[in-house]
Amino acid sequence: MSTSFACSPITMELYETDIYKLQEFITNEKIEGEFTEEYLILYDFADDCKCAACIQSELIGYLLPFYLKTTEQAVIYKNKTAVDIYCRFNSMVFFNQRNFERAVGEKYQFVMEYYIKLTIKSMETENQGMLAWVPLFNTTVAFYTDNILQLFKRIFEGSLRIKYSFFRYLSVLLFKESDNLLAADETKAFWTSDIWDFDSQLSYDFFWNNDIVEYFDREIDREKIEILFEEIKPLLYNVFEPELMELFREQMEQSFVTGVFQKRKSEYLQKISCKSEKTRYWDSSF
Repeated sequence: MSTSFACSPITMELYETDIYKLQEFITNEKIEGEFTEEYLILYDFADDCKCAACIQSELIGYLLPFYLKTTEQAVIYKNKTAVDIYCRFNSMVFFNQRNFERAVGEKYQFVMEYYIKLTIKSMETENQGMLAWVPLFNTTVAFYTDNILQLFKRIFEGSLRIKYSFFRYLSVLLFKESDNLLAADETKAFWTSDIWDFDSQLSYDFFWNNDIVEYFDREIDREKIEILFEEIKPLLYNVFEPELMELFREQMEQSFVTGVFQKRKSEYLQKISCKSEKTRYWDSSF
């Protein structure tokens, strides 16, 4: 993605951003350089863009690669400064989507593709909690309705590792915390409520629209989960002894038959699509 701003003037109205520091950043920082504290000016600029009726196209186009670099630093390397900027950028993209898309033009699809690829990469990362990648997944889905279609396609056509990560996430819809045999390493109380997290400073302000919810509800059903289960059996045998594997299969069957899965899926979708939910916990976790 090309970056060119040269000596063009900054014409958009800025209230949070120090124009001098922003100009300094544009002059001195190179996309191939190190991630530094100077990137913090992008936090303030994202704040201005979040409320802007008109985002200066040339300016956001130039800064976009720096935001995507920051996103990688936040998601992959867990840089704390990058996380703050990344979360503020996410809020801007979500809450001012129309003006952001208008400003970046065809680069908007590039940004969506970047988030989709980063989500898939995060799902393939081993030795992390069951829901470690879910806030990024939820955020990517919330940005643009088509993103969930693209993600599901890559998940169900992806590697066993990706499918296993997705199955562990779906297991939260199948079982209550105390019944989930895949969650032996989870120690935090009410950890399953992390399934509603977004990568935002105010996670509860994010939500999925009705089209996303309807698609998820339609696509994630008993048949799809049972197919996924059969496909990832080679990995599950690394987790369970044969007798535990049979117990897990029985518990999964019980979840479908008794309606636990349908009830938990409905609760999950109702809460993730709620615009005013301040705290999200399962009605019955244990």
